[in-house]
Amino acid sequence: MSTSPNLNSNQQHNICPYLDTVQRNVLDFDFERCCSVTLEKGPHIYGCLVCGKYFRGKGRQTPAFTHSVEEGHYVFIHLQRGKFVCLPDDYEIRDASLQDISAALNPRFTKEDVAKLDRNHDLSRDLFGKVYLPGYVGLNNLNKTDYVNACMQALAQVKPLRDFFLKFGTQQQQHLKAEDKYSSLALRFGELMRKMWSNQRFKSSVDPHEMIQAISAASNKRFHVGKQAEASAFMSWFLNSLHIGLGGSSKKRSIISKIFQGEIELTIRQRVNVKKAVNNSSQLDDRLGSDDEADGKTARDEKKEIEEEETIEIEETTRTTKFLQLQLDMPEKALFKDDKGGLVIPQEPLFNILKKFDGETFSDSVQNSVSQKRRYRLKRLPSYLILHLARFKRNPFGNEKNPTIVTFPVKNLDLSNYVRSEENAILTIDEIKKMKTKELKRFLKGHGKSDEAKNIVEKEELVKLCSKVSEDKMKSVLRNKFDLVANICHDSPPEVGREGKRDPLDEGSYRCHIQHKASSQWYEIQDLHVVETMPQLIGLSESYLLIFERKDLSQG
Repeated sequence: MSTSPNLNSNQQHNICPYLDTVQRNVLDFDFERCCSVTLEKGPHIYGCLVCGKYFRGKGRQTPAFTHSVEEGHYVFIHLQRGKFVCLPDDYEIRDASLQDISAALNPRFTKEDVAKLDRNHDLSRDLFGKVYLPGYVGLNNLNKTDYVNACMQALAQVKPLRDFFLKFGTQQQQHLKAEDKYSSLALRFGELMRKMWSNQRFKSSVDPHEMIQAISAASNKRFHVGKQAEASAFMSWFLNSLHIGLGGSSKKRSIISKIFQGEIELTIRQRVNVKKAVNNSSQLDDRLGSDDEADGKTARDEKKEIEEEETIEIEETTRTTKFLQLQLDMPEKALFKDDKGGLVIPQEPLFNILKKFDGETFSDSVQNSVSQKRRYRLKRLPSYLILHLARFKRNPFGNEKNPTIVTFPVKNLDLSNYVRSEENAILTIDEIKKMKTKELKRFLKGHGKSDEAKNIVEKEELVKLCSKVSEDKMKSVLRNKFDLVANICHDSPPEVGREGKRDPLDEGSYRCHIQHKASSQWYEIQDLHVVETMPQLIGLSESYLLIFERKDLSQG
């Protein structure tokens, strides 16, 4: 074979005689892209399509060139650009039979493909004949990374987040621009999403090696292979890191803040020491003939002395804060045990735990060694609401888990009673007609329509405008209702948590429940295991993280 000709000429090498040596069953593009000889990383890493190993470079004296000569493996693919080359002759291969390899290396989605995902019923088949449903595939556990797998499965079902990462990798030029625009963590997450939703994979599962490596590097090994962690702590860190990695900040919004960020009104009551000026002139000796008169002055001529006295007052402050997930405090677990030493597991409705955010209940808190009472009220709910059931508590002896079963509705979770509305209540048409002109204008002012009401004189026109405003508000009732999208639960082995046994966090495992919208079928995914389940069983699990979708979005 002669050296590579000019690829811009008409005599291009479109056909390679070594394509029959390609072994698709050994190809796995989920591993980290580094040279298997020098362990170097970089943009010029090639994958051998005969043995599946990765090598650096293609010039003389590079590992890829040497491998092609010594082993007789001639067909390679550039792992970043997706270009096929033949070594050692070094010419580009262009053949339609290699399109499936390109799709397995870097899945691409058009806008039409993304729009069809939630309506897809078709199963795909890998090279080994195993069928799988795109978007509902297992993730390999790389040693205590099940909490990462569960969070990735849950986030893959958040439609706007999924669509964003599927679309920005559609074209190669856009992907190359994203290398400079986004962080490594965001890029790896986008690649993982595209692999999970691809219907052209060579195997029915995904190995999140690059995702775990990016998480470990970005968190300074706070979340690392071989070290178990709380899924809520990881989810909070991951969303904040993804927000920053996508160019967001405290002032600039990103796709993360648009989807998950809500607002909460926080009222704090605490005791403060207040210094007050006190006049102590009443303590002066103003009797006639006292010893002070010998000095030529009386007590009345004495200058009034001022002292400062400390008093304790109750200070109340209210401010609005933003959140990505809400932490719900679990009720204290039962003290009684069964005959085998295990705890009796109680059940608690989710609405009882949500009383923390009813805007009336004060809860005790300690901040900077100062005791406080805090009251919470939801001011604005996000499009996707994440609820964290705080099951774990740290004590001097280790982690302690609360096994209380929290029951909740899978559909139509109504949070209207927990949201503070700055607008007036919804009025019927008959109630509007009975109102006076001043009341109608006051109603419109409360709904931000005062400018339109200024130019209206007739009451009938005011009634029509008020009726329209009330109808529009009635349509927005669904904004406070939510449907479950994903449920992450934590399981502990039966012997863990009893007296003298080991840490429930370290010995436990995570699994995730997600729903296939096209068929309304629920799936339970734990690492590589994907099985169908019934929605009635979801409420009986030890739920830990819940992701709800706003009702108007799911119907849209």
